[in-house]
Amino acid sequence: MINKSDFKKVRDIVFLKDVLLLTLSAIGGPEMHLSLFLKKLVKDKRYISESELLELNSLCQILPGPTSTQTLTAIGYKMGGARLAFLALLIWIMPATIIMTIFVLTSSYLNLDYLRYVGPMAVGFIIFAAYKMSKILKTDTLSMSLAAIACIVSVMAHSPVSFPVLLIFGAVMSVNFGKRTFIPNDKPILNVRWANFILFVSILIGAAVVGAITKQYYPSIARPVLLFENTYRMGSMVFGGGNVLYSMILTEFVEFRQKRYLTLAEFNTGLGLLQAVPGPTFSLATYANGMAMKTLGYNTFGQLIGCAVGTIAIFLPGTLMIFFVYPIWNQLKLYPIVNRSLDGIIAVAIGLVWSAACFMIMPMLKTTGPIITTNLIVMALTIGLLSFKKIPPLVIVILTILAG
Repeated sequence: MINKSDFKKVRDIVFLKDVLLLTLSAIGGPEMHLSLFLKKLVKDKRYISESELLELNSLCQILPGPTSTQTLTAIGYKMGGARLAFLALLIWIMPATIIMTIFVLTSSYLNLDYLRYVGPMAVGFIIFAAYKMSKILKTDTLSMSLAAIACIVSVMAHSPVSFPVLLIFGAVMSVNFGKRTFIPNDKPILNVRWANFILFVSILIGAAVVGAITKQYYPSIARPVLLFENTYRMGSMVFGGGNVLYSMILTEFVEFRQKRYLTLAEFNTGLGLLQAVPGPTFSLATYANGMAMKTLGYNTFGQLIGCAVGTIAIFLPGTLMIFFVYPIWNQLKLYPIVNRSLDGIIAVAIGLVWSAACFMIMPMLKTTGPIITTNLIVMALTIGLLSFKKIPPLVIVILTILAG
């Protein structure tokens, strides 16, 4: 008979295997990632419930860092504590960062023609995710209105500021006008582990100080340190997901500097490649830092150092934040003001997924001739194939790339 310890080990291994399979099919950004989490981790394996997934995703959207990476890390933490969360994080980010590193080392030989249908496919995934998530949206006037407002405002504002603002707005409206019933917890929050938050702030300040010192006194080793400081700062301040990070990298690495780390063409190439890379979209930082080292004249080893620096610096802040917040989340969410806010936050999150679908479909509709017809067919086929549970998302991705 299997004892409890052995059962937990087997369960953890199965979970990590599922994370690997999930990673290999996770193309298209955080909204598509959420649809995959919903299908694989909720519907197929029942590791968590739909409401728990949306709660975690909403929590991660108001934290700095990569939303889908933090969501998956939090699920790993729920399943098996910090160790399993860290292993899940490594499995989730490694394929993308390794592929982007290979792209850096082979950047002179890349061809993006085979990615022509990945965009319409990603739109199909997001529309399907929004449809599935809408099924758990409460049908009361407040929830429906918040979802609609979030979608419309996000589309019209088209600003990263709208994400946290809308989530806070949804929370405030739900606290004051919502009708959720629950047993409140008035006990003080226990076991707050400040170490991760202190480390988060210390690295942010320390990297800036060390960067300034090395630039002044040790210029031969300053560049990797400065790249780490730039990228860690971006990872500490980015709200709204990959699209916001792209604009930050464009500003920090291409537009802002007199001596650019990347050319605009190299940046666009990396952005195009990212559409076919499985895993977190924040892996663009791996590519950007590796290419920066290449631009600065470093050899292959130096470029590998740049890729490693970019990977660690972009994912570390968000990981430290989720390790700080998640252990107290189950206590925090039972406080009246927090619990009453959840319905509004979930409604806004669903509206934001619909707005992402609108953002992605609008450029596609601006094309003309046979291109728009082909794109719409690819999008419709993706939605249709996702409706059949027996067809894994990875198969759809592979077929789309082969069609290109």
